Amino acid sequence: MFKKIMIYIGLVSLLFLLAACGDSAKKEEQEFEVPTISEEEKLAEDELVATVNGDEIKGVTYNLVYAQLKLHAIQTGQEYSEEEIKDLTIESLIDRQILIQEAEEDGIVVTEEDAREELEKLKQEHGDNLATLLEQYQINEQSFQNQLVFELTMNEFLKESISVTVTNEEVEEIYEQLKEENEDMPELVEIHDTLKRNIENQKTNEALQERIESIKEQSKIELHL
Repeated sequence: MFKKIMIYIGLVSLLFLLAACGDSAKKEEQEFEVPTISEEEKLAEDELVATVNGDEIKGVTYNLVYAQLKLHAIQTGQEYSEEEIKDLTIESLIDRQILIQEAEEDGIVVTEEDAREELEKLKQEHGDNLATLLEQYQINEQSFQNQLVFELTMNEFLKESISVTVTNEEVEEIYEQLKEENEDMPELVEIHDTLKRNIENQKTNEALQERIESIKEQSKIELHL
């Protein structure tokens, strides 16, 4: 399950914390553990990690994704060794690069200017909280902006190239399964839309992963670590 959602891990975790930090009540009530990334876990920013169809992946991106995966593991209560997170990071980086290449094939290109505009919006919306969060997680603005390029690319790719449908029958079936596990479930009418979105997200994730795995089989991938 952890591996199947790797491609999505990125700003989700960081923006979740950012939203919480922006709410003073939540900030007082909740404490979020900041993952410690030792110098031994990090790579030199220019160190070559992998090559995917000729495109190089460097240490600067590895460090960012590694931190995000470690954060996700903490948030979800999953325990992984440093070696396991390293392996998951490399796999995630390869998936990300394949997605970017596939998006470009489909005519989807997100520029640095697009990412800068999105960063400015986040700054205006969250003010000093964004700077504080980036400092906590040892992420500079340039690395965060690079991550935004990927996030915006992925969002556009999902919108343009991945299509799934969820029927009311599917929602009702999942609801009944959940109700069997939890007698205190709200009435279906109260959570129908939320449940439908969750099912859509799961289907989208599965469709995306299947597409990436199919492309990966035909890709030239070289690991350099």
